[in-house]
Amino acid sequence: MIKILLPANVLGSVELSSTKEKLFIDVYNDGDYEKKLLEEFWDIVMGPRKFDSFTTIFVSSTDAVALAIRYLESRIELEEMKKRHEVLYSYAELQGPTCHQTLRELQKLKYSPEQMIVLVAEKGVHLLAYLEYLSAGRYSQVEETVFEVHLDGKIKRVLFSEHPLEGFYNFCIPPLRERKNDIPYMVDWILSSIHQKHKYLPVNFPSEEIMDLFLKYDWPGNTEELIKVVHMCSAGLDVVSYFVSSLPNVEKEEVRLVDYVKKIVETVEKRTIKTMLEKYKWNRKKVASVLGLNYKTLCYKIKKYGITRH
Repeated sequence: MIKILLPANVLGSVELSSTKEKLFIDVYNDGDYEKKLLEEFWDIVMGPRKFDSFTTIFVSSTDAVALAIRYLESRIELEEMKKRHEVLYSYAELQGPTCHQTLRELQKLKYSPEQMIVLVAEKGVHLLAYLEYLSAGRYSQVEETVFEVHLDGKIKRVLFSEHPLEGFYNFCIPPLRERKNDIPYMVDWILSSIHQKHKYLPVNFPSEEIMDLFLKYDWPGNTEELIKVVHMCSAGLDVVSYFVSSLPNVEKEEVRLVDYVKKIVETVEKRTIKTMLEKYKWNRKKVASVLGLNYKTLCYKIKKYGITRH
């Protein structure tokens, strides 16, 4: 909102480039100028400067008023862009190309006629991140899941829901299983966040095999679950066991699950063999003995998994 104080006799001759919803305009007559100056904190005043101010632009002509309005509009737009940029890099939820496409569609709601917008998402999706981005941080909470937002000079309400609601405009946020190409970007953000908070800890990036599991898993807990598992991985915990224990027990998916578990077992086996080979400086007989494998079996698995000495 741009607050403007004008002489009563020039009100009709000022070129207003902004919509009326963005402006608050008041007028003064000859005898009440100073009183009006003290009533509000004005952005633009057409009249003589009566005091020094770092926030008020004093002008002397209607052309200068129009120019000042355009200047403040540009500054407000720049501040909104800066805020959205900050929001964009403040949440793991908002990383990746699929999410960025969702955010572009979300921004179109600024110009929609709907007064109530329903953001629909499963549990574990950080809906507040989308609200922050949409409103550039200009919102207030009305009820537990209802927010009042300021969008381009208009006030609208945004409701969070796990299911679409009849009679309202529903904007659906895709779950993580539908935006798996975002996962590497989200993992990178989470690891960077961990390192910023705990600079003394080494950054443990997931191996290629573990990242493959990240991309195959369906993430029923969405972003909340991803953050938890990346923290486990960063702490050196066994995330493969986590994925195995989290597999759904659905009969129609039995064949797929068998293949999935087989892949996980092979991942663990390959990682273990590679680690032991490096530990014992590629003494295959020693590694076979430690792992309880036949020497020929070990050599076969080294070849099968493409394990090479660096």
